[in-house]
Amino acid sequence: MKRLPGTCFAALSLLVLLFSCSRQPGPQVQPLRCAVCTEGSFSGLSLLPGYNREMLRRFAGDEGRETKIRLCRHAGRALDSLRSGSLDIVALPHRASLPTDSSLTWLSADSCGIWVFRASDSSTAEQAGNWFGKYAKNPNYAIIRQPFLDIYNPMTRVSADFISPYDSLLKAWADTLGWDWKLLAALIYQESRFRVEAVSPAGARGLMQLLPSTAERYGCTDTFDPEENIMAGVRLLQVLEERYKGISRDPAERRKFALAAYNAGVGRIGDCLSYASHIGTDISIWENVAAVIPDLQKDSVAALEAVHYGTFNGQETIAFVRQVGAFHKRYRHICP
Repeated sequence: MKRLPGTCFAALSLLVLLFSCSRQPGPQVQPLRCAVCTEGSFSGLSLLPGYNREMLRRFAGDEGRETKIRLCRHAGRALDSLRSGSLDIVALPHRASLPTDSSLTWLSADSCGIWVFRASDSSTAEQAGNWFGKYAKNPNYAIIRQPFLDIYNPMTRVSADFISPYDSLLKAWADTLGWDWKLLAALIYQESRFRVEAVSPAGARGLMQLLPSTAERYGCTDTFDPEENIMAGVRLLQVLEERYKGISRDPAERRKFALAAYNAGVGRIGDCLSYASHIGTDISIWENVAAVIPDLQKDSVAALEAVHYGTFNGQETIAFVRQVGAFHKRYRHICP
């Protein structure tokens, strides 16, 4: 290889150095570290934790920052983390939980709760106060806020312009699934009542009540994040629907089988299908299969070669599919 003359080599080295310096990243903006307390959130009759989470996300976005938001059951623990500097904001759902010590300061975000800051971090508190003052004057503020405050029992509502605060997400993800978005809304209402903080006794979490291992398998790293939770739940439903394509040509029937498996697991529904086929039932129709599921409570049936997972009550799964269907019918009626 031909060597460059010394002067040319030096000039080229200088250009490389200048170019590399010009590409050095600027100082990174630290994410806003937040906790949303679920303690005392009206026993699930409102969606205040979800509302506070959404407001924190919007505030950080308008400030050009990302957020790290965690849900916290006990306000005292979150406030201790705030005092220690490991959190920037703690959102509390009730003024009754207002801290009184001088190390903390607070902002009445609106009638839905308060945001608490370290007293030494006056800049973040001031930014949040200014942001809320402007945001409350935004014509879209009431539109964003109202779905978090309404009561969501579809059996008691007469009409509605919306179903949940997450309608736009549901519409987008239902399209990828090929479902009516109101059916996906009905499933989520049955699972969590649209509460982002919902946790079942078995450890299922978030809007679509996913176990952490299942959520991770389908790309969800934060089960309490509405978009990630819905994304993972829909991906699971896609896999389930694909599984039952050979069972029924009717998309509506396949959805029922997918819902049943979403509730009970593919192994249990596999046993139900295997047993129903064993006794000559037409397994292309969910209600035919549901009619013979009670037989699986019998030890003699569970001992059959067609059954692999033992006895199965199945009443919860039958009720689950029917209830989601009933909620879907109501949603189509009250929110045309």
